[in-house]
Amino acid sequence: MTSNTSAGKTPDRRRLWRLVGVAGLLTVPLLVIWWPGCRQYPAVTSKEGMQQMKLLYSACNTKDTERLGRVERGVEKLTREGKLSPAEQEAFAKIIGMAKSDDWERAEKAAFKFAQDQVGQGHPAPDDHDHHHSKPQKNNLKR
Repeated sequence: MTSNTSAGKTPDRRRLWRLVGVAGLLTVPLLVIWWPGCRQYPAVTSKEGMQQMKLLYSACNTKDTERLGRVERGVEKLTREGKLSPAEQEAFAKIIGMAKSDDWERAEKAAFKFAQDQVGQGHPAPDDHDHHHSKPQKNNLKR
């Protein structure tokens, strides 16, 4: 009798192990995405902030102190206007500080990581959303 009972439980155990395996496989990508070390910079919340982030990377990549100054002033302006969160402003300041202390290589890597951390975060700005449904402006049409 015991052999019939344990034989009857074997398909249930196999199903349980399959479910555990599938759950484990699904958990791995989530851990990679959300693990604190994987995303080290905050989401940039404005189109202007994204533009400054691109300029920051360019300034660090080319070691251009003049461009870096423009980025710094742009970040200060966006902070005053409330278009950057404190976390965003801190991230910009940290990278700008690296570059200003002549650690261009580390600043470039950090600026690239900052940009990389934006992939898949948030939603497009309202004016960018569903742009294919809006009427094209006449001055943007090519003839």
